[in-house]
Amino acid sequence: MFRSSCITVALLTAALSGTVIAAPLLVDRGLPTANLNNVAGSNRSNVAWAFSAYTSPDYWLVGDTFTNTSLQTWNIDLIRLWTVGKTDTTVLRGGVDGSTIGVISDATYADPSSSLYQGSSGSMIAMHQIDFAVNITLGAGQTYDFFLDGTGSAASGQGTSVPFVHASNAALSGSPQDGADNLMLFANVLGGVVDPLSVGAWSSSDPGGGWDKSSDVNVQVFGNAIPEPASLALFGLALAALAVSRRRKV
Repeated sequence: MFRSSCITVALLTAALSGTVIAAPLLVDRGLPTANLNNVAGSNRSNVAWAFSAYTSPDYWLVGDTFTNTSLQTWNIDLIRLWTVGKTDTTVLRGGVDGSTIGVISDATYADPSSSLYQGSSGSMIAMHQIDFAVNITLGAGQTYDFFLDGTGSAASGQGTSVPFVHASNAALSGSPQDGADNLMLFANVLGGVVDPLSVGAWSSSDPGGGWDKSSDVNVQVFGNAIPEPASLALFGLALAALAVSRRRKV
């Protein structure tokens, strides 16, 4: 009992001293692993989205949200998305829900990965993994809105230029889909700035939504989790209780 109490006290002491609790992967709504790339299959899990009729400086973006469902503050340093097809440049726009949606970061991305996406014609299309280096603090219970911007998806005769962002149906994905709510976001960019009155939610399964299933943008969020002040106070109470318990056992 003495050894167990000492280990617990040591852990609580580390928390009270402000030691960062490592949490490399905070949100895992990554790529699906099941029911992929079947054009004719009714159970296909993955899809890619971009709004057409790109006319700078007036165009629309596809986005989504993730929420800090923990009791800790998140210091986020990387947000990962995936694009489908031609991708020349990518930019992340975002902000805490209800705040201004601004340009957060340019991106670094690799050459087309080994993952391939089957388009509506049946052809296989290359994908990119996009890593956005960020510096975002998200408090417990807060939701973050994000949108993919950039250039590159336009093909001959098409009017779309913002890259297609990969998404999936949570129920069919076969992989963790943290925070999937079957809704995505849209936003209108006017003169290089997101119009705050244009931001709204949509479902791909709605009439005219473009698919027979709902979907969420695939995203992974990396960073560190730090206890909230209230949590540290609870740790202090627990530490005091352990100290009293230890004295009684001596």
